[in-house]
Formats: sequence, structure tokens, C-alpha cells
Amino acid sequence: MQKWKASILVTVLAVAGLGQTASEWDSHEMNAIAGKLKCSCGCKLDMSCQMPPQPCPVCKAAKVKMYNMKASGMSDSQILDQFIKEGTEPVVPPGAMGTIGPYAALTLGLGFMILMIRRFRRQPPAPAVEVDPAMLERIEKDLAKLD
Repeated sequence: MQKWKASILVTVLAVAGLGQTASEWDSHEMNAIAGKLKCSCGCKLDMSCQMPPQPCPVCKAAKVKMYNMKASGMSDSQILDQFIKEGTEPVVPPGAMGTIGPYAALTLGLGFMILMIRRFRRQPPAPAVEVDPAMLERIEKDLAKLD
């Protein structure tokens, strides 16, 4: 009886371990190819996206097709060319402004904040307002009437 329990436990753990391995179509190699193409589902990500519901049905179908093409002996560039012929857009890396722009905006914003902090630190405090004693007396009388 003890032998059967151990065998069942080992079998269950082996099945659980195999169930958690990635599929061949979702391997690093397929994601490298898929990362060079835009997803056509409207998410504006590349096909190696991991958006919920994971995997995206469009990306999954494309990766399975890529895997089958790779298994048939096609090279990465041939697979990319085939997808581009079928109308899939390639991912275009950002230009110079797309790369430098965020850093330039961050630098300008930080410089502006430093200037504003320095300006407000240098301002002298507002002068103290002198209050007329007669006015204070009148306010006290009005407050006493409220009670």
C-alpha cells in the first residue's frame, strides 16, 4: 500500500511539473522572432507580448505558425519576410527624438523645478500686518454678541 501511494505521488508531481513547462511555440527563440512584428489585435505591442488574456489569441496563432515554419526549415528572415508579405507590420525602432526626447523632457522639467525652488526660497517673508486696536475691540464685541 505504501508503495502505491509513493508511485501515485511521484506521478502527480511529474504531471504537474510537465504541465508548467512552456510550449515550443512560446520559446525564447519564437519570442525573438515575434518581437520584430506588431500584433494586429489592436494592443499596439509586438507579437511577443504577454498581455492578458495570456497569450493573446492573435499572437498565439502567429507564434504557432512561426514555429511550424521554423520546423519546416525556414530561417528567421524568411519567416519575417513571409509575415510582412501577408500584411503584418514590422516593429520600427524609435528615431533619435523618440530615444532622446524623454530624457530631454526630464532634464528640462528637473531644471525648471530647481529654478522654482530657488526662487521661492529667496523671497523674503511677507511683512507683518499691523492691526488697529480699535478694530480688534470691535471684532471682540461682535463675537461676544454671537454667544
